[in-house]
Amino acid sequence: MERREDILACIGRGFVRLRAKGLRNTLLYGLHFLREQAASALLDLKYGGKLCKTDLEINRARQQCHTMVHSHYHVLRDVFADLPIRREDVLVDVGCGEGRVINFWLSLGLQNRLIGIEIDQAVASRTRQRYRKYPNVTIIHGDATANLPAEGTIFYLYNPFAAELVERFEAAVRSQGATIVYHNNRYMLPFESNGWAIRPIRPERRIYEFTAAIITPSGRAATA
Repeated sequence: MERREDILACIGRGFVRLRAKGLRNTLLYGLHFLREQAASALLDLKYGGKLCKTDLEINRARQQCHTMVHSHYHVLRDVFADLPIRREDVLVDVGCGEGRVINFWLSLGLQNRLIGIEIDQAVASRTRQRYRKYPNVTIIHGDATANLPAEGTIFYLYNPFAAELVERFEAAVRSQGATIVYHNNRYMLPFESNGWAIRPIRPERRIYEFTAAIITPSGRAATA
């Protein structure tokens, strides 16, 4: 039943796009979607040992947390193309879910310490088991706003929680001098109000769309 609903939802989005953007755009996006689905499956299996899928309605239990949704590899490539990663950086995925962003970082050949933090204990436990073969990967169970890894220098967020928790996250990370990559960045006010340097990232000449920003402490350049 769930699979059927997913297919119907996909068809519905296709019709909406067809009406809004025309046949050629819709066909090109369809081809892109199929290629990315295949490429994503290969990377998921190669590094994480399972297909990452949206299967946890976490906000039913925690109203300030959003549903687990996995970042798309093509968006991750675009976003991190604009962010140099130094050998000493410690990368943290806030709300790591089943590990899609961890997979992406591993696919780059990074030897950096990679940390995923996940509020759902069962998901965190399963994800930790699957990445135990990678000595540079650590999966933590906890609330990122209260258990922020102090050693983190780059934090990635895919809109993991609502506005109130974004405020708490910003307050917690402010003193660390870290860079934040915020994808689907709906709640920017805490960063704007506290003097962070913000560089929006948008797709250029892409068939797909997304919103993101690279956020750095004031006084540090937000350019690549």
